[in-house]
Amino acid sequence: MWNPYRFVETLAFFGEVPFLGNLAWLQSMFGLDLPAAPEGHLLPPDPAVVLIGNGDHGQLLQALAALGVPVRSILDIPSRGWVNTRLVLVDREEGVSTPNLSVLLAQLQDQSASVARPLLDFTQTDSERMALVWGAVDDGVMGGVSQSGMTLGASRWGRFAGIVSTANSGGFASVRTRNFEPPFDLTGWQGIRLQVRGDGQRYKLILRGSQGWDSLAYCASFDTGANGETQVDVPFAALQATFRARTLPNEPPLDLSCVRALQLMLSKFEYNGALNPQFRVGPFALEIAAIAVYRLAPTPTLVAIAHTPDQATAYEAQLAESGVPYRVVMAPQGRSLPRTPLAPDRVTDWARHILNLSNP
Repeated sequence: MWNPYRFVETLAFFGEVPFLGNLAWLQSMFGLDLPAAPEGHLLPPDPAVVLIGNGDHGQLLQALAALGVPVRSILDIPSRGWVNTRLVLVDREEGVSTPNLSVLLAQLQDQSASVARPLLDFTQTDSERMALVWGAVDDGVMGGVSQSGMTLGASRWGRFAGIVSTANSGGFASVRTRNFEPPFDLTGWQGIRLQVRGDGQRYKLILRGSQGWDSLAYCASFDTGANGETQVDVPFAALQATFRARTLPNEPPLDLSCVRALQLMLSKFEYNGALNPQFRVGPFALEIAAIAVYRLAPTPTLVAIAHTPDQATAYEAQLAESGVPYRVVMAPQGRSLPRTPLAPDRVTDWARHILNLSNP
């Protein structure tokens, strides 16, 4: 039987007044300090070139500086990753073991292919804040008996859990944030990343751009394993415009500059009446460490500067099978920076050539 009290209670949490719509000012009564989205356009590729080697690089450094390119000059391989670095130069004299090229290759091969920034980090929040930001939107709003909520688990992960039932024509449970004011601006990012521990079921991630309660939703489904931790990447391009689980292919994509709410859902339905093949009634639980945005970060180009033909051949043999974007270039006169200085314009032309080898 439909419970009008539960329906009104749900609407009140989200600042929705029947017949009047969403009154955003009601949210301010709670004194919420909701997080702001990290700005993707503030994360351009690092303009600096990394120069690793043991030689005298004075002329090359001067030439790069004249071209307006900052340089980080180091002797050996650093321990940090290379996300956002566009170009790594290796310049060492033949027969000298520093830097260790195999170590550098291993780093470039194993580095994360993307960079992420958290929107909601549940490991850094508390139970009171969770209760203020997240509310349940279960099938009770239409007569069902499913119940769920978002709490802070013992491991300090967010825990979306409850009991889902198909009784009374129900079959879904969800949790949703209050509307963010101002809305998230996710311009410059490529998708949402979830770090989760699941129960083997298929869930939905939902983003909304409107303040309205029963508004257009942008959805994507994702599967979880029954055991262990999983990283789920949902590209924005994969989100489908929907209204009450019906897809609307003629609607425009989500406006990433205005994302007002996030939602997680377990439903017996996928889209357009199709059933969720992983759905099961009864208890469920989805644990989330963080909800983040991500974007791809290409592997930097590695430019190995050879001093002799034999060194160039050795570099080619080592780099060809690495899978890392690379170039091998000969130093002017067979030496990168001879003790007898080259003409400045020649070094500048050579430096410009090296820069043109990097990924766009």
